Amino acid sequence: MLAAVVHLFGATGAKGQDADLEELAWIAGHWGGDAFGGQIEEAWFSPAGRSMSGSFRLVRDGLAIMYELLLLEQDDDGEIYYRFKHVGRGWEPWEEARLEYRLTALEGRRATFRSTAEAPPPNAPWWFTYESPTGAELLVTIHGSGGGDPTVLSMTRR
Repeated sequence: MLAAVVHLFGATGAKGQDADLEELAWIAGHWGGDAFGGQIEEAWFSPAGRSMSGSFRLVRDGLAIMYELLLLEQDDDGEIYYRFKHVGRGWEPWEEARLEYRLTALEGRRATFRSTAEAPPPNAPWWFTYESPTGAELLVTIHGSGGGDPTVLSMTRR
């Protein structure tokens, strides 16, 4: 079943390889909201040097408990990748290798990224979307490797 999902949603987007990183500039900015039992923040720099970098933070009960280092990068082959790494308090990594996702669809202000791994680590997404319907809100919909309902992070511009 999982193989069928990966096959169905592999590289079937309206845009992917022919996209330009500048088309993702709408993600840039400082975003925040409530999720995972706390407050979340995500901040992105504007595109420069064929990349966009960012960070994510989860604060629960007044204590930052998780961070992510984020990178959108357009490689020499023209493909756009979303790479990130989780770290916890004390800068302890959650996984050995970075997580890597390829842009498979880009339609306006909606981008879909799918894992490049045969099987992402436990608790890592298989795929996710970034969407900004109004420009003032950012929705990140995460489809986990465990199946079930997706997690939707709703953030507003700060």
